[in-house]
Amino acid sequence: MKLYSKENITRPIAAMRRTGKFVHSYIITGEKGLGKRTTARYLAMSLLCDNHNACGECRQCRRILKGQHPDFIEVTKEGRIYSVNDIRSKVVEDSFISPNDCDRKVYLLTDCDGWTDASQDALLKITEDPPDTAYFIFTASSKSVFLPTLISRSMVMEVSEADREGCIAAMTEHFSEKGVAVSQEKLSAAADAFGGNIGRCIDFAEGDEVLAAAADKVRAIADAAAKGDAYTLAVLLHSLSGDRNEMRSALEMLMRVIRDAAVIKAEGGGCIGCAEKQSRIMAQRFSESALLKMYDAAGEAAARCAGYCNAQAAAAVLAGKLGAV
Repeated sequence: MKLYSKENITRPIAAMRRTGKFVHSYIITGEKGLGKRTTARYLAMSLLCDNHNACGECRQCRRILKGQHPDFIEVTKEGRIYSVNDIRSKVVEDSFISPNDCDRKVYLLTDCDGWTDASQDALLKITEDPPDTAYFIFTASSKSVFLPTLISRSMVMEVSEADREGCIAAMTEHFSEKGVAVSQEKLSAAADAFGGNIGRCIDFAEGDEVLAAAADKVRAIADAAAKGDAYTLAVLLHSLSGDRNEMRSALEMLMRVIRDAAVIKAEGGGCIGCAEKQSRIMAQRFSESALLKMYDAAGEAAARCAGYCNAQAAAAVLAGKLGAV
């Protein structure tokens, strides 16, 4: 199993494999599509693999990849978030039961965003003094959703974007395994739109209409910004504010477009974003300092969306800042 452009994660895991000394609790963070669940499975394979190297080929690894391993427990939720009952019955109490087939058990709790302090409190004792056989993996968009006490007892791993080469390689592998032919032009367009977010690139290449519409809207936003059309800019940004996560994704695309303009301005370099034409116009129209302000404003709005603020307010503030540049 390969993690593309994830050396900040594979290196410490490899070191733990070499020494045999794994910590018992892990927090994996990153935006949707970056591969938090894939990283969690890689970590579980490192813990349970017959060959002790996440080989992806042994009996244990194959069962993990198929979602059929009795000692890799992907904890389900009774509702939208993990309840105290979920934690106590499915994790805490179960962790004291001996493993079924290995000498370890791994619990995966995905998408922990929004869960309550009470649910996390139920984990504190077990993560402070866990059974020798029990290991816990939590995923969320940011480590800020976790209590400081749980963070202090865990190894935090932030999943970053892949580089362009790694992203295209991952997409090629994905479609090859599915027996689906996708052109290099389509893969390149996906990487242009969503950078190193492999999950979103795959969805885009598979024809996700929502993501395609978001890319088109980002081009329109970049065009309005390049022309200094403050009214159209405000209308377009407001139209994104109905879904905070999608708005964040669009803003991150916009940041790459602005980044391209700054690179063109400074070096005349190539583009990694989805709107090269608009980036070149922006490079001609704005100074380097103005482009930096635009980039920072888009980044601040994206961070606000990640922090559960009002998306409409974030859109209004961003429109004002971009229109004032």
